[in-house]
Amino acid sequence: SVALAVVWQAHGKDEGEGQVSQVNAGISVMLLGTIGFMMALFELTHCYRPAMAKYSWRAISATISIFSAVLIFQGCNGLVEAYILEGASETVELRVSIIQMIVWFVLLQAALAWMSGAVAKDKPKPTAEVLDKLETRLKCFAVLLGHITGFAAINAFATVQQQVPREGVALALVPVLAWMIVFLLGRVTDHARDFIALADDGQRDIFEEKWDEETEETEDDVIGLAVSFCLVQVLRYAIGGRLPDGEGHEPNHVFHSNREAMSLIGVGLLLALFETIRLLYLHVSIPRLTAQLKNIIGMTFSWCLFFGMDWAMSANIFREEQGMMKEVSLALAVTVVALLMIFILEHVESFEHGGGSENHQEVVRAIVNSIGILIGFAWEKAFDTAVAEVAEETQRYIPMAWTKLLLAVGLAGMVVPAWKRHILPTIIRFDEEEEEAHMHGTNGEHGEHGKHHEGNAAELHEPLLTQEGGHGDGSVEYLRQAIDAMQRKAAELEARAQRRAELERKNAELNAQMSGIDKEIEDLEGLASLLARE
Repeated sequence: SVALAVVWQAHGKDEGEGQVSQVNAGISVMLLGTIGFMMALFELTHCYRPAMAKYSWRAISATISIFSAVLIFQGCNGLVEAYILEGASETVELRVSIIQMIVWFVLLQAALAWMSGAVAKDKPKPTAEVLDKLETRLKCFAVLLGHITGFAAINAFATVQQQVPREGVALALVPVLAWMIVFLLGRVTDHARDFIALADDGQRDIFEEKWDEETEETEDDVIGLAVSFCLVQVLRYAIGGRLPDGEGHEPNHVFHSNREAMSLIGVGLLLALFETIRLLYLHVSIPRLTAQLKNIIGMTFSWCLFFGMDWAMSANIFREEQGMMKEVSLALAVTVVALLMIFILEHVESFEHGGGSENHQEVVRAIVNSIGILIGFAWEKAFDTAVAEVAEETQRYIPMAWTKLLLAVGLAGMVVPAWKRHILPTIIRFDEEEEEAHMHGTNGEHGEHGKHHEGNAAELHEPLLTQEGGHGDGSVEYLRQAIDAMQRKAAELEARAQRRAELERKNAELNAQMSGIDKEIEDLEGLASLLARE
């Protein structure tokens, strides 16, 4: 893609019949890049190395969810900008963006409560089939609505960031403010879920557990997106000397040196290194906050890599003209770099750790999820440019805002169902396998720990949880999470056992019916023999 871009730039500078148009060059790059991209994904997802295939599926799933969420939000936000914010003051713009974020946040809570069945009067019997369908449906809409809400939060707090003084301290306080506000919103909804779950019978059922679990994870994603974007805006201001607009755009005439681009990428890599060290060696877990910090660091790494590559390509290749060609080339380059990173991560993990411990796998999962977000955002930027071009051409027949919304809904309508049916179940299966392996590994460690202390009763002058090798980092929170996981697993196993008993009963009925049919066939054969003799 970069090579084709260079050729296009070289030809574009010549005035004459041989000039290559931007549209033709963009289509050429898209065609060649799409073919190579599709075959590379096919190879990676069917790789003979299971870990490589698993991480590739995870990256693809994150890419599709981010891509679809941004398209839908941009389409809805386009209507708000066209019919509400046109000519409005900064104060009105700020209020509308905050209201829009709250609306999406409330819609997220209501949709997950309804889809989980937690607020239903007549809840279905928790059979294995019901739980499997519930898991897929809930995960699909939780991820999609969570990312849409995340970009609504980005829009709100980026608007705040545009209106504060252009000073480092003031700009740096916005990410902190974003974290605090969304965290407090999450605490309010957390108490609301507890009240609803315990209001009927005083205890949680499997549907209410899944509702709470998915909603908490989704709220953590919202914080990760909003805080990380505002943070990378601060980094871009500190390194490049200019604050981009609320969508991260800069004027076409503004270019950054290679040193600035490498500095931004370097900050992202340093953050990734810090998160790796934290996951491997700092076993301190604070409920909700630790997961949110991981999301913030991972997504900031993605933003730094994306905008750093954007700065580098704009300064070295696309100085003359920027548009569709640049966005497609950037998306392809980001994809290639991201897939190479997955390949390297998987081989390093396998080579150094023989398959990787739970902590090493968690590091890789965090980076792979960030890579998926990076790819999705890069391609969404390219498609956003394409949608804008189409909307501009068709504005004689339909307003641009409506064209963008219809195209966004149409694209998401093609992508999301396929993701829900074919990709998301694969990710859920990977999660279940990893959880099962983690539980077995935990039990094994506890067993060895018990054997170690079995013949050394004199050493038990301190609690086992605080001794070396005994999960000192887990304490009460670790035990509570383990108990919750085991209770959910027990409920699922009980549902499967009930389904198996039901199937066995139906099999017995079918066997009885078959026996009756065999007897009738024997009677008919006897009757046929008598008729043949006569």
